[in-house]
Amino acid sequence: MSASRPADKSSDAFSTETELRRDLGPVSATTVIIGMIIGSGIFAGPSIVARYTDSSGLTVLVWVICGLMSFCGAVSYAELGGMMPRAGGVFVYLKEAYGPLWAFLFGWTSLLAVRPANMAAIAIVFSTYLGFFITPYPDWMMRSVAVFTVVMLGFINYFGIRFGALIQNLSTFLKVGGLGVLVLFALTMTPDFGQFNPVWPEPETLNLGIIGVISLGMVAAFGAYDGWDSSTYVAEEIKNPRRNVPLSIILGLAITMVVYLLVNVAYILVLSNTGVAQSERVASDTMQQLIGPVGGAFISIAVLVSTFGTVNGHLMTGPRLCYAMAKQGMFFSWVAHIHPVYKTPSNAIILLTCGAAVYIVFLGSWETIIASRTAALWLFYITNTYSIFLFRRSHPDAPRPYRTWGYPVTPAIFVLIGVTFFVSIVVSDPGHSLLGLCITGLGVPVYRYWVQRWQFEETD
Repeated sequence: MSASRPADKSSDAFSTETELRRDLGPVSATTVIIGMIIGSGIFAGPSIVARYTDSSGLTVLVWVICGLMSFCGAVSYAELGGMMPRAGGVFVYLKEAYGPLWAFLFGWTSLLAVRPANMAAIAIVFSTYLGFFITPYPDWMMRSVAVFTVVMLGFINYFGIRFGALIQNLSTFLKVGGLGVLVLFALTMTPDFGQFNPVWPEPETLNLGIIGVISLGMVAAFGAYDGWDSSTYVAEEIKNPRRNVPLSIILGLAITMVVYLLVNVAYILVLSNTGVAQSERVASDTMQQLIGPVGGAFISIAVLVSTFGTVNGHLMTGPRLCYAMAKQGMFFSWVAHIHPVYKTPSNAIILLTCGAAVYIVFLGSWETIIASRTAALWLFYITNTYSIFLFRRSHPDAPRPYRTWGYPVTPAIFVLIGVTFFVSIVVSDPGHSLLGLCITGLGVPVYRYWVQRWQFEETD
């Protein structure tokens, strides 16, 4: 396979012209954000956070910090999304701000360490909860269902983003509704506010210190918040993208923040922080405590809907990153192929679907996946948010239908706290952090080889 010729796409980055079909309205763009964020994380992350914090107050604080930090990053990403409404989102912004190498490293890390692994992890969560209704349910059947789920959703998205958007809208409304029922029951069925004790941990229980404990808790919480940049990857398929991309980011994250805080309060209110920390299926245990065995079935259905929609969201956004890389000459040219009838990046969808199916066989735990990728991803979160300052100087006249709220304070807060968080998690969890960072670092020689290979072929 040969690479397509690298080209200077700077002038195209600020354009709204596209060969893709604009089928997504503001509601669909917003549900892409909500559907990508609310996946398996709100069902797996709270137990991990509670385990580290050992107190309800610190648990809630971690979720508040992560929500506010995500919002500071999101308002910056919203300006970039309105200014450069191109498929590939963050990849495009990084290339324009720092050059092709840094953009390639982001794409390399996402495609190798994040996207297919995330899809595999979420598909297995979907398949595992399906086992609540199937007996017996051996491991081979569980994995087969996970693979089938990924392939089926890849098939649906292959034939047009409109079909994927329909699934995304439906699953998002149902998952938010299901979590809303959980919160309503918890707040109205004889709530015991004594479950919030202890509000603050004893100092001697914090072996890593309060900063280390909060940082490790934030790894899981940020894993649950991942996805607030999702609509930027499908920007070329969104109607009126200069308005709707920023709107979808801010509105989608705001709704998710409220849902997450209420759900975590509901978990603690019913189970206590200790109960949340000890629970393997915190949402199911909460509902069973409230309304008995029927609660387990109800929340299992909610998890099925949630994870199904999130896998679908990955298949809507991930292939657009592959497409953007190939279009910029940093991946095989055939990946940039647009289906002549359905106007989708069909080959990129096939590639990511196959990658996720392979990952299912070698999948680790949800917590391990999140921990391994967090440090590497935050390198790009930090540098991409910092690019707001660079673009304000280098492109002062670029179209900015939305300007970052609170600039320059909000992006500065995100960058400064982000650097602190990055250093803290590398120190607190060097094994998993360095694994992800090594994958990113390996992208440097791969990129050099890719460039040299293109130059050789061009000369020849």
